[in-house]
Amino acid sequence: MKKSSMPQLKDIAAEASVSMTTASIILRNGNGRFADKTRQRVLDAAKKLGWRQNLLVQSIQTGKTRTIGILIPPFDSHWTNILTGLHQFLMDADYMPITLWVGDGEQFADDGQGLEQIHKLVDRRVEGLVVWPDFATAYEEYFKELIDRGIPIVVVDHELENHRLADSVQTDEELGGRLVAEHLLELGHTNIGCITEFEKAARSWQLRRLRYFEFALQTMAPQARFRSWHMAEGDRDAVRIAREMLRSEDRPTAIFADTDHLANDVYNAAADLGLTIPDDISVVGFSGLDFTKRMRPPLTTIRQNSVEVGKRAGRAIVQRIKKEVTGPVSTIRVGCELLVRDSTAKPRRKKTLAREAS
Repeated sequence: MKKSSMPQLKDIAAEASVSMTTASIILRNGNGRFADKTRQRVLDAAKKLGWRQNLLVQSIQTGKTRTIGILIPPFDSHWTNILTGLHQFLMDADYMPITLWVGDGEQFADDGQGLEQIHKLVDRRVEGLVVWPDFATAYEEYFKELIDRGIPIVVVDHELENHRLADSVQTDEELGGRLVAEHLLELGHTNIGCITEFEKAARSWQLRRLRYFEFALQTMAPQARFRSWHMAEGDRDAVRIAREMLRSEDRPTAIFADTDHLANDVYNAAADLGLTIPDDISVVGFSGLDFTKRMRPPLTTIRQNSVEVGKRAGRAIVQRIKKEVTGPVSTIRVGCELLVRDSTAKPRRKKTLAREAS
């Protein structure tokens, strides 16, 4: 007779010479009320027969699905690494991540898909949600309802306006801003510009990054000049903005681009104007994205510990689910480091642009 491909509970019990009740309890949660020899006999029998736990049945019995909804896109290597850290921690903790997102991978384009994705996760009885800033901002009011229903939420790189709702895991922007300021000042730069994308609620990390950078400059070198160029909302031509900065009267000798993507745009603008990095202008980015080491010259940047951010977010959501942490929500900051490469140098003689001389 052909043997069943999937062993039943009764097969495990018979192999281990225990009752089905005993086998069920041990296989479900390894209950310590049984002798170690009995427990090991059941576990050995299960392994020998190739038994696998029916998680669907278990979730029905316990009301626990051990699944976590992840609303984070693989936008760039920073967010991909955050996803890597999340998945590593959750899998090690025996939780299953379900990752969904909306948009085209370059921007958050929400035409109702976001709420639909959240509903899909809730319908599948996820026990918690980890979200990135755009989701957190767009659905903050709805998240309050979920939290009231016992579904905890952790936000990455952002804090909800109602700080009592969700834990936040983010890069230590104060440290990052100070490291950039210290580096440029140590090189001798006192005329420093900053380029940043348009401000919006979901970019709270951006506001912190600039605020701490400017504060560090003012604290360490009150005589230093600092100017910032902001892109207008809807304006995606960062190269044009960077050209305006580089053509400006009393052009900065160093530029802090608050993302590596913008630093790349500064490189392109400098090339358009015949400026050489770092001879004519020093450039610093922020994030430590993979492509920055292949830029010419390689970009000096702040490297975020993205995998660790993901792991800490995973730990935070599991602790809330298991009620290991029950107090007020917290903000968890993860350190970062300065990668000094070839895009920064001491300020040199200013090159006069042809357009400036005309």
